[in-house]
Formats: sequence, structure tokens, C-alpha cells
Amino acid sequence: MLSIKYSVVLFITAILFNIANGANPNYMLQLVNAERKKNNSPALTLDSRLTRAAQNHANYMASIQKLTHDDKSGNIGDRIKAQGYSWSVVGENIAFGQKNEDEAMKSWMNSPPHKANILDKRFKHLGVGYSSNGNYWTQNFAAPI
Repeated sequence: MLSIKYSVVLFITAILFNIANGANPNYMLQLVNAERKKNNSPALTLDSRLTRAAQNHANYMASIQKLTHDDKSGNIGDRIKAQGYSWSVVGENIAFGQKNEDEAMKSWMNSPPHKANILDKRFKHLGVGYSSNGNYWTQNFAAPI
């Protein structure tokens, strides 16, 4: 029971951190699910572990002022696993410079590899990270084992 309460607190903290820094993971989820609905892909749900991994990665990219899919913690699979998510499939979208969720989604939907991640029917969960220090965005997608 304590671990469930702890997870809820961490998840709410991650969402509030993103909102305080200018991004709203729930709004990004709405945008993602609207695109998925148009393409008959099932809706995703936010996952606190993916959100922590995404936020950490957005912060890392901002700290080095560079877009990258790897960081000191490893690749996306390593970073998500380190947050306690046992995955069967993962994907990641990153972006730089977009001032809000709408701009970030527009750029990803205009890029075939990023759009493919957003619409991939294998994914079940989404995590969103954002750093206002340069407007770095991360979307982490995954499905559990």
C-alpha cells in the first residue's frame, strides 16, 4: 500500500514539475491520443515511470544544449528500465525549440519516423518530459512485458 501511495505522489510531482516548467503531460497525452484515434490506434495512458525517464532526459539534453537519444544513463531502454518499467517495446521522440505542446506535436507529425512512434499500435503507455531551458521535449513510448 505504501508503495502505491509513493508512486502516486511521484507521478503527481512529475506532472506538477512539467506544468510548472511550461508543459502539461495531460494535454500532450490528449494530442497524442487524438492523432491515434484518427488512425484507429488504441489510446495511451500516462505512466509515471516513463514520465520520470522522459523528464530526466529532457533535463539532460537542456544541460548539454544538444538533442540526443543517449545520455549518461544509457539509451532509452536503459533509462526506462532504471525507472522500474519492464518493457517489451520502446520508442522515443525528442525535439528542440518548440514553445508548446501543439508546436512539438506538429513537428513530430510532420516527420515520418516520429509520427510512426505516435501511431504505433504496440505502445500502451506514454511519458512526457520538457525543459524550458531551450525548450527540449521528450516523449517516451512503451509497452510492458
